[in-house]
Amino acid sequence: MSETNNTVSKKLAKLSELVAWFESDEFVLEQAVERFHEAQKLADEIEGDLATLKNDIVVLKKKFDED
Repeated sequence: MSETNNTVSKKLAKLSELVAWFESDEFVLEQAVERFHEAQKLADEIEGDLATLKNDIVVLKKKFDED
């Protein structure tokens, strides 16, 4: 597994934990805004990582199509 792929997996796991917190009995309104911003930042990072992976796949596909 590539480092980027491993990082995306870890970030997705963390995002899942954050989302689960919002649905749990541990939810505290005073912490919600901070956790929401943390989740939003993480989601943006994941989106960027996935865009990078997609670009890598397109480049590799193009290379193999040329061969």
